[in-house]
Amino acid sequence: MGLNAKSRRWLTLLIAVLFGIGYAAVLFIPYPQAVPLRNDRFAIKWSDGTRTEESLASAAKDLYGISETGDVLLLRDGIFGTYVSKNGVKEACGLLEEGDLAPMLSMHFSFDRLESTALYFAYGDRLYFDTGDWFSFNGMRLAVDRIGRTDTVFFAGGELEASSLLTTGARTLIVGDRAELSYKTLWGTEVAVEGRARYSVTGGVIVENTLGGILTAGVPTARELVVPDVASCAQGALLPCRDAESLSLPFVGSRPVPAGEQFRGELGYLFSDGEEFYVPSTLRSVTVRGGVLISFAFYRCPALEYIDACGVEPSAIEKQAFAGLEQLRYLHTPRADVELEAPYKFTSYTAECGCTVYERKEG
Repeated sequence: MGLNAKSRRWLTLLIAVLFGIGYAAVLFIPYPQAVPLRNDRFAIKWSDGTRTEESLASAAKDLYGISETGDVLLLRDGIFGTYVSKNGVKEACGLLEEGDLAPMLSMHFSFDRLESTALYFAYGDRLYFDTGDWFSFNGMRLAVDRIGRTDTVFFAGGELEASSLLTTGARTLIVGDRAELSYKTLWGTEVAVEGRARYSVTGGVIVENTLGGILTAGVPTARELVVPDVASCAQGALLPCRDAESLSLPFVGSRPVPAGEQFRGELGYLFSDGEEFYVPSTLRSVTVRGGVLISFAFYRCPALEYIDACGVEPSAIEKQAFAGLEQLRYLHTPRADVELEAPYKFTSYTAECGCTVYERKEG
């Protein structure tokens, strides 16, 4: 039985809608499955001087990466191959590495199938987070996604909670220039951290490169922490470092000098959420290179055994700066008349630098 004109119109519309849904779905299927089957051939130049014509399947199984010039690299039996890209691969890599959301969302390139597969190979296991939304690269463009398991999270902007980062199972966090990083992003995680221009990762800590430098957070996996010369430290910055063993820092507390109502001079300030101190029991050694040491500067740091304060001016050290340290075994201090827990347990001598060294008696 034939269809009338009205039925034919509805059937045509239905087919168009179904085709549109199917085409859209293909865009979000991981490469190379999303690529239609065609008999494309790709010219590969190998490092031994040979040249071959490869299918997508044969080239994809030997994908190695993308060069700095945007060419697709293969590795087969120890020999490198190069496919010269022509469709903006280098530019796309630059945008995906920079992590700025607006340019990534608006990028439009006509990649061929091998270029698209190589880009997915390089960036398909990465989730981008920006101000509450998640995005992923499907081989052709950046698209809205949902939170899921991934190897790498690019924290592009806004605020990211550690609970969300843990949900992804990510092993690496890349911090972009618009990200508002704090200990709340990393506390309780075990990710490695990479920074962009605004944030530097050095000595197991992350520094925001503004206002003379701000200690922003510690890298969760770091055990030996060396804080560079910064102007200030954020409260709780080192909370993510649950297994820290040694710490070198330019001053103790929030700032090098006790100026302003917001000044805090305790080492525990760097391990505080504003209510409690969570100094790790693994932290045994601290070196202070400057600043001031207020009374009980090491309050709630009972496991400390070694303190070197040689870089601090004697006049900047209060007499009770080292009080309450029951496990202290070695103290190097420019001020000789400091008060110690059970002073009779220590011997002392004058070091070559003029400081006094206290060492706990054996037995």
